[in-house]
Amino acid sequence: MVRETGQDGGGVARWWALGWISLTQLMMVVDGTVMNIAVPSAQHDLSLSDVQRQWVITVYVLAFGSMLLLGGRVSDLIGRRRALLIGLVGFTLASIGGGLAVSAEMLIAARAVQGVFGALVTPSALALLSVTFPEGSDRVRAFGVFGTIMGAGSGIGVLLGGAVTDSWGWRWALLINVPIALTAGVGLVLSLTADARGRGRIDIIGGTLSAVGLTALTLGLTTAESSGWDAPLTIGLLVGGLAVLVGFVIRQRTAAHPLMPLSLFAERLRSAAFTAMLAWGVAILPAFLFLSVYLQQIAGLSPLLTGLSFLPYTAAILVTVRAVRLALRLVAPRVFLAVGLALIAAGLLVVTRLEPDASYVTHVLPIFVLLGVGTGCVQPAANSAATHRAGPASGVAGAVASTSQQVGSSLGLALLGTIAATTTAASASSAPCVDASYATLDGFHAAALTGAVILTVAAFGVFLLAGRSTPDRSPSNRRDPT
Repeated sequence: MVRETGQDGGGVARWWALGWISLTQLMMVVDGTVMNIAVPSAQHDLSLSDVQRQWVITVYVLAFGSMLLLGGRVSDLIGRRRALLIGLVGFTLASIGGGLAVSAEMLIAARAVQGVFGALVTPSALALLSVTFPEGSDRVRAFGVFGTIMGAGSGIGVLLGGAVTDSWGWRWALLINVPIALTAGVGLVLSLTADARGRGRIDIIGGTLSAVGLTALTLGLTTAESSGWDAPLTIGLLVGGLAVLVGFVIRQRTAAHPLMPLSLFAERLRSAAFTAMLAWGVAILPAFLFLSVYLQQIAGLSPLLTGLSFLPYTAAILVTVRAVRLALRLVAPRVFLAVGLALIAAGLLVVTRLEPDASYVTHVLPIFVLLGVGTGCVQPAANSAATHRAGPASGVAGAVASTSQQVGSSLGLALLGTIAATTTAASASSAPCVDASYATLDGFHAAALTGAVILTVAAFGVFLLAGRSTPDRSPSNRRDPT
């Protein structure tokens, strides 16, 4: 896989490959958060409604999450390097389309295409990293570097989004992907050779059922904002989406090459990890969107200052992840899963206390710290638990965990975004003379409270579902790779 460079047999080249693979995957992670900062400016420029503003974020994670398992299977069959380069090309073209968008529909469509090709890039990048560093201390070091970069990705995204939007405008939050993707693509071509194609078939039916079911469910949650929860269209989409997802589960029981083997859920701890990642996704991206809008449109901060305001979240993650990885040798993963979700719920409760003139230090900073520490507890524990006793299926288990996170994000944005929008509309109509900022905050308060309840229930559920388990004493956890 790695091109040879002189007498070291590819030793230097694979570290270059690590850099290019990390840069590629970092771009995927950053793109999931960069628009949180840029979208208020895009909303003003393109006259987006609040629902369209929400969909600029939602459609990316929805397309990414619903296609991730299918993308992993495609990369196995056509070759990981080939799949990665195809994904990069498609992602780059979609980024250009989004950066040049002249309407809400064009921007949302471009974001959807970004998500589809991103779902081809991510599993290919992880697989290439795994085969490039198959074993030994170099593998530990490589995955430590990769994990640290990914852990900082969300913070880099909001900071980059703020800096670029403030300096060049929101369009460059998308167009900045072009030089990064081109540079990474050239580096990957030079450092990696083509790998062999795999065998087997792609479960097209399963992939279609998954994508259609999740899309219908998300549309149903979003449609409730304009049509109402009891509208036939809303009910039809919600019921139809659930029915299609049931069909997906049935398909996975009978398919010769399932995208999501149901045997993965036989292990209680692994099921708890998937549930925790789903719940985490429900909360984090909606909270990011609400806080970005609050800081820019209500508190009056510039995009750059808004991006800087998010940095405590990243710092809290990096510090907590290191401590949790060490503690997992002694403490069962379910403890960190439950505690992490509870801390995120507490952060959402603090959101309900925001006012137009709230202090950053006393009101906003605690939110970022609670969300960051909660994330730092959930992520390493979930990654460890997801591959618990998975054996050869560890890669698939990791992909399902990532999919759970993305699906949770899309459903959370749809649900909490709809609650925020409907509450804001009701508050504005009941008191038309009151400052619109108060109506917007009423919506954020209602959505955050709902999210806090969901995360609290999930924390108890995950703790009970995981059952009693021993701490993770596997070799990969005996040394902190970060």
